Amino acid sequence: MNALPGFRMPSRVTTARAGVATVWLAVMLGAAAPAFGQSPSTDPVVAVVNGSPIHESELELADEIIGRNLLVQDPVERRETLLKMVTDAVLLAKVATDRHIEDQADLQRRAAFARNQGLTNHLLTVVGQQAVTEDAMRKAYQEVVLNGVTTEPELHLRHLIFMIGPSADDAAVKAAEQKAKAAMDRINKGEDFAAVVAELSEDPVTKARGGDYDWRQRGEMGKEYADVAAKLKKGEVSQPFKTAVGWHILKLEDTRPRKPADYDKIRDRLAAMVASAAQIELVDKVRAEAKIERPDQGHKADKESSNVR
Repeated sequence: MNALPGFRMPSRVTTARAGVATVWLAVMLGAAAPAFGQSPSTDPVVAVVNGSPIHESELELADEIIGRNLLVQDPVERRETLLKMVTDAVLLAKVATDRHIEDQADLQRRAAFARNQGLTNHLLTVVGQQAVTEDAMRKAYQEVVLNGVTTEPELHLRHLIFMIGPSADDAAVKAAEQKAKAAMDRINKGEDFAAVVAELSEDPVTKARGGDYDWRQRGEMGKEYADVAAKLKKGEVSQPFKTAVGWHILKLEDTRPRKPADYDKIRDRLAAMVASAAQIELVDKVRAEAKIERPDQGHKADKESSNVR
């Protein structure tokens, strides 16, 4: 397993035609067999169109396929929109059949692709669920979280900044530097750092809280910040320094050993990571064991060879 970065884990439908076509395929496949895990008692009929029932599972399938592209967010309105699309798909599919304009070869290709995709998704879901055991999550927590904890402390910082715009000229950069030096003079004369920040800082987010930059690890800061902060002692204030965004002054309020995230707080993320690892392992395994031939690459090589000659 690799790292768990920050303990985070693995086109809109623009025309009615595209939406109906997609749902039509979903309905066609749904009519062939019930959704995984569904039974008549748990898959109620939600509508009957010219004698053809539409089941709850078909709405769920439509929502899974195109739901992300719907602008409607209200649950009731969203459900009615999906039902209307599925209904239209059933009606238009019947019209296409009656007019003998369906393209069976194209439908079979789409059906085969959708079936393979559905089986793949279901298989990976099952594999992921089976992999997520308490022992597996504890092992991931040990390897990724506990063993991955750095020995560098966390730093509680305050900062004061005078901004430099992206197109700032030398005069603007110099002006920001002079502001930083003037602020530094006031701090050196005994004025409270937080009070100076509240009056002068050009960072609207931290200005209101006295420049409080919260607890930071070295990797969460830019190189210039990290290099300056690492040299400070508790309660010490840095000299003004420049970065790409402005002139800064840092104060180190406190330090503490880095504490790993609590297991229970990241349990869901660990489960997702374990599931993803098992899925990737399966894909890699079946791919390695398969005989995969690429005639298209052979044609490409022949073409390149003829071009050379």
